[in-house]
Amino acid sequence: MRRYLPFLFFIVCYSAVSGQELIRGIINDYTSANGYTCSNALLVDDASSFSAGDKILIVQMKGATINETNSSSFGNVTDYGTTGKFEINEVAFSETGVLYLNYIISHDYDYSGFVQVVRIPVYADAIIDSTLTCKSWDGNTGGILAFFVEGTLTIQADIDVSEKGFRGGEYENYPDSCPFGFAWTGYRTGIDSGNGAVKGEGFATVTDEKRAGRGKLANGGGGGNDHNAGGGGGSMGGNGGVGGERVATVFSCPGTGVGQSGFLPDNSNSENRIFLGGGGGAGHGNNGYSKAGGNGGGIIFLSANTLDGNGYTLKSNGTSRESVLGDGGSGGGAAGTVLLDISALDSDVLIELKGGNGSDITGDGCTGPGGGGGGGLIRFTGSTLPIGIFSDLSGGIAGTTLTEASDCYGDSNGATDGSYGETISDWPMLISSEIFINDFANVNNDTTICLGESVTLEASGGVIYNWSPATWLSATDISNPICTAENSTTYTVVITNAAGCFDTAEVTVTVVPGVDAIAGPDTSVCGANQVQFFASGGDDFLWSPSTGVSNIYIANPIVFVTESTDYFVTVSNGVCNDIDTVSIVVNPLPDIITNNDTTICLGETIVLSASGAMIYSWEPTTAIPCIDCSYMEVTPLNTTEFTVTGTNADGCMTSESIIVTVEICQSVFNATTLNYIIYPNPSDAFFIIQFEDVITKSIDFNLFAADNKLVYHSELSAGEKQFKITTAALPSGIYFYKMQNELIYINGKLIVE
Repeated sequence: MRRYLPFLFFIVCYSAVSGQELIRGIINDYTSANGYTCSNALLVDDASSFSAGDKILIVQMKGATINETNSSSFGNVTDYGTTGKFEINEVAFSETGVLYLNYIISHDYDYSGFVQVVRIPVYADAIIDSTLTCKSWDGNTGGILAFFVEGTLTIQADIDVSEKGFRGGEYENYPDSCPFGFAWTGYRTGIDSGNGAVKGEGFATVTDEKRAGRGKLANGGGGGNDHNAGGGGGSMGGNGGVGGERVATVFSCPGTGVGQSGFLPDNSNSENRIFLGGGGGAGHGNNGYSKAGGNGGGIIFLSANTLDGNGYTLKSNGTSRESVLGDGGSGGGAAGTVLLDISALDSDVLIELKGGNGSDITGDGCTGPGGGGGGGLIRFTGSTLPIGIFSDLSGGIAGTTLTEASDCYGDSNGATDGSYGETISDWPMLISSEIFINDFANVNNDTTICLGESVTLEASGGVIYNWSPATWLSATDISNPICTAENSTTYTVVITNAAGCFDTAEVTVTVVPGVDAIAGPDTSVCGANQVQFFASGGDDFLWSPSTGVSNIYIANPIVFVTESTDYFVTVSNGVCNDIDTVSIVVNPLPDIITNNDTTICLGETIVLSASGAMIYSWEPTTAIPCIDCSYMEVTPLNTTEFTVTGTNADGCMTSESIIVTVEICQSVFNATTLNYIIYPNPSDAFFIIQFEDVITKSIDFNLFAADNKLVYHSELSAGEKQFKITTAALPSGIYFYKMQNELIYINGKLIVE
């Protein structure tokens, strides 16, 4: 048998385990929490058993909102609130009635919902040498066994919290039942009305005026109705069963109002709630033999690095009530919960979470048996249960009639078994880890803005915010108002957290004058040129583009521009920035076309011409007949440099110079000694040169445009006196010809139309 160890083995092992702590019985301490203060402290009934450094389990046992209509929906959960929410925290220190915590509490518990605090002992290594259990749930505390083992937990006796959970509906006898011979079918009634038996306890509460009758009470089973209907089973990992009905004979009252099964809790990891097993509903009785409903199982919370099970059992079964003579049977209590956090398993262990059986019926009547309690719930932190952990999560069996003389012998009269329980992996065991700091109000750092700008103030740490002063704020009751301050201002925010605690924080918004960047006037220049900028309005400057800028970081750089460009200057006072633009337009210079340098004989005339501009100015003024003409004839007496300055429509000027060299020619024949005529003049196609006599030596004929560029050349051959000069390809204008050889020099003017 697994429970008997050889004496020799005990002697051999004693020295090895003597360093391990022996644990048995009740190892936890319990107290009720009634409130929470701004100092991260729980207000409790009794803090005397708690010391600094103690691990504690905080859990809200009840408080869910349920449907309370007189219908089959009575007892269904409509809002869990924080019911079933829990956390592991740590005591910083305690004083009378107060537990101060090291870590910020993880849930906003409803302290009217039966919040209890359980001290969790922590062992290096431990041996269970006799049954380990917990205090029974008494309506305020109990029902939970919780302990941590940092090393190895060796089990040498069972862990058993069976029947320690929510209580079954208490027994009430109603001798004046069935006054009119009809079954009562309502879902809620007063506990003293006699219309229905008391419901099993669950994680919701109602007044005594609604606590009886066949409707469920959260996971507590419904009570059997008048007359002698069976109570429903409580629920936890599986649904409880419904109670059985009293089968009426000709001379008896019917009992069709059977107790409903308890509401199945949401056991999902996403909700992460823990509950006691639901109590079974009481059976309706009027003969003094009915029984209270079965109690639900409690909670085992076990965390150990290594578990050495030795084949022992972790139990949290629901109560199976004994048989009932001539009254309605009671529902079985639901099994409880096992919460496991273990890393290794050295030997087998059994987890037994069985729902309680419903009451059987004795006697020759056909009263309603009780429904079975639901199976329990296993939750563990790993992805799979370690090999060697075995489980039995069976639902409780519905009662039947045991008396052979009864017409209902062997029948459950509609009572049903409880359902099998549930095993859930990857349980997110919640350990509070955010260290409590009393200064919870947070606000962004002091900031500086430019006049006319806005900044968003950011506060956090609470649920209610109140800013002051309200001046220049978009709102005062939000966490992030927009501030458009016109003067430097310190704002204070009062922050209220979820516990109703207050804290304050301040932020200063400094307002500095804005910057008005002035880049200077737009400017036009003629051709590639230098310009000096003159920016103002701040302390720091930055010019862009940087091309041609002598220094981009000063207010007055010199800029060499080759094409029209927009320059941007960013002006700053160290906080505020502004940008302005200055446009530099580069106008083109006029392209002046005039005569090439040339040589003439003293006494000859030359035509000076210029084009490419609108206005002209010639120098030296003493050597020209017209200083602002684009075309003129001059007869310089000596070599002269003529300069023409042209101005275009943009006012840009360009100057060009022409050097006319004047020479004294040794032999100049007068045209009167070499008679000729040129005709027609003007002409649009050709000219005829007609000499009076045949020329005796060849003559060079050169034709020049007004700018003194050679446009035509021909040799007039000796022995001829008439020559044709073709000018059809030349544009219209005034041209100048020269005929010369070593003996003669003749010039004149032709007009091409």
